[in-house]
Amino acid sequence: MKFRIHVFFLLPMMAAAVPAVADDSETVPCADRSVTAAAVSTRQDVASFVQCAYEYVEAMGPAEARRAFNEDARWKHGPTYLFVNTANPASHEAVRLVFPPDPAREGMPRGMLGDAFGDHFREIYRIVDEFGEGWVYYGFNNPATGRIEPKITYVKGLDWDGAAAVIGAGIYSRDLPGACEPGEVHARGLESHPSPERLAEFVRCAAMELESKGYFAGRTLASDPRWRGPSTYVFGMDIYGNTVFTGDPDSRWYGTLESEVNTNPDGPFLGRDIIGVGDAFGETFLYYTARNPATGNLQRKTTFLKRVVVSGLPILLASGYYLD
Repeated sequence: MKFRIHVFFLLPMMAAAVPAVADDSETVPCADRSVTAAAVSTRQDVASFVQCAYEYVEAMGPAEARRAFNEDARWKHGPTYLFVNTANPASHEAVRLVFPPDPAREGMPRGMLGDAFGDHFREIYRIVDEFGEGWVYYGFNNPATGRIEPKITYVKGLDWDGAAAVIGAGIYSRDLPGACEPGEVHARGLESHPSPERLAEFVRCAAMELESKGYFAGRTLASDPRWRGPSTYVFGMDIYGNTVFTGDPDSRWYGTLESEVNTNPDGPFLGRDIIGVGDAFGETFLYYTARNPATGNLQRKTTFLKRVVVSGLPILLASGYYLD
């Protein structure tokens, strides 16, 4: 799978001489066990998860941590797990200390491993050595799919039985420029397994299509089966609430048709300027009742709206799924 991810830091880091704690994990309630692998769904969750794992090693010791990270559901769920490696500037000499996807490889050198961008473990070592902790971006095998996918990982230096080591965990995200694959993010997939996370992913991928192709993408988003299913469709509005394009089979593609998201006093939001809210916040979830084209019935609907700038003009791009 080919993809490209630009490497950049998301959080400011302090010098390695002073233990660094990222803003994302400063107030993590680790003691009440509320931070678990199954709950990890955002980048902030990842940073909190790693911080709690770090505290677990400090409190329980490496032997118990190795057992727990490999066996306990709190620390391992689907594609989410903790890894620990010795911190070694020569990446091929670094030893895997904890590796839940294949525990048999623990205690063995990692060997020469890299991705499309080079040696990512050397980047991990550099970040931990110079900053104490931080984010790293690379391609790695997703144990849930068996494919190399973009992975965003938070890493933190720690002491492991007297040796310098690094602990980390990552998240695989399908709404990145290098990961919005047609076979994975599509309307029928959202209809089959609706969730707020999948909905946001679907709209963000549609937004990339619109950003890259401009207004010409409107017809594709309105008609291509990837973006249009029996009940799921993409629609775009200007900041006045007029429909720019829509995949709703009961509407036309272009014109000044009033959107299902409107500010009418008798509309779904009782006159509230929900268009202005979407324009101001950039990304919003909306909850209202609308006609489901697959059933012809009025049903409750969850919609995700994203502000996209096309040719210098803002477009509010949205899609949703029905609840009843």
